[in-house]
Amino acid sequence: MSCDICKKPFNILWRRDTKCKRCNRIICTDCSKLQQVRDVFRNICKVCMQDCETIRKIISESLLAWNHNSEIAKRYWVKDVEFIKSMYKLNKEIKQSNIARDVKTILQTPMNYSIQEFLNLLIFNNRDVEVTITNVVDTFVTRNPKVGYNQYLIKLTIFLLCFCKDYVCLKILEDLYNKIPKQYYPEYQTTQEFIKDHDQMQHDAIQDVKFRFKLEQDQIMAAKQFIESAMMHYKNQFFLNLTFSSAFYILDKIIQSTDSTEIDKFFSVIIQININQLQTKNSELVIARTTTVEGIKQYQNQLAKKRSSLYLSVDKCAQDARQQSQQSCRTIQRKMDVSEFEVDENENLSHQSPTLLQSQKLEITKLTQELLSLEQQINSLRIENQQLEEISVQNTATLFKEYENAISDLIDKTEILLKQQMMSG
Repeated sequence: MSCDICKKPFNILWRRDTKCKRCNRIICTDCSKLQQVRDVFRNICKVCMQDCETIRKIISESLLAWNHNSEIAKRYWVKDVEFIKSMYKLNKEIKQSNIARDVKTILQTPMNYSIQEFLNLLIFNNRDVEVTITNVVDTFVTRNPKVGYNQYLIKLTIFLLCFCKDYVCLKILEDLYNKIPKQYYPEYQTTQEFIKDHDQMQHDAIQDVKFRFKLEQDQIMAAKQFIESAMMHYKNQFFLNLTFSSAFYILDKIIQSTDSTEIDKFFSVIIQININQLQTKNSELVIARTTTVEGIKQYQNQLAKKRSSLYLSVDKCAQDARQQSQQSCRTIQRKMDVSEFEVDENENLSHQSPTLLQSQKLEITKLTQELLSLEQQINSLRIENQQLEEISVQNTATLFKEYENAISDLIDKTEILLKQQMMSG
């Protein structure tokens, strides 16, 4: 038996095992921390300790409170709070009765240990909480019938209301769904068209994981099964089934980004982080435990370096193509200079004798014709070389872009184009 965090085996003599009182992982003494909650001390793992510290730091530094505009919302998520307040009015009368019922049910159903701890620090059981959530969701669904409604929308609204007022929450929800493809709309997911799109989305996700990361065949099969069974579950709720630290990090990036493929990128990273536990029992809980912000950043940096390397490769090949073309032009120019020098020498020799003069005249005429012909060839070759240079650069860049698309969808421009094609289709 080994520690669930460091994986070191337990030793009877000096490495004792204990259970984290927060996430229930079996941990060794080295990975255990003593946390004080009010007047009670409890043993939790070092990962949970860091998550707890992140929660308390964000709450205190950003002045978080339920249905209150925090510093995060005002500085990073929206631009003009007062303008938003005047533009986004919430429904006073609930039009979707099922929403109020679902809100009550979800509030009574605990989320994972980390998210629930965060919510417990900000939300207190009272009627106003239910009414606020219901009003936001009902107004959003009424204003955005194409997006539609599901219970994931309630969970996202609850989380956002811990950072902002109801009208700002409504604005953020609309911005989020405006930037993502329609395949993530609850309403579209009820149509026959989505069935075909869903198969393509699964195929794209599998290819994305295969070419982003070096995986063994058994890992590819595990990723494939996980994508088929859990992809929409994670994406539809914007990864709020992870711990608070990871969920907040991802959602914050998605809210601030203009890239419609951020959701897909984070999903691929989560698969890679958890590639060896995708098929374990209670995989969702295991993935929540093992996915950390540090792990996400690590794989993001690897992907960024990979993208930078590919861009440099394209630039180098384009530069090599230009240099090769310029070298060809210089070679032709040298040939022209040699021909002109030979003509000058022959003209000087023509002054030496009448016999030689006639001979040199013929030679000069011949060389002049050759020179004119050569100049025409040079001009033609210059044009051809210029065209070849442009074609070579374009072909080189195209080849590497095609190569990049085959091994990775990292280039944002390509990914956005693909998503736009999906949306237009």
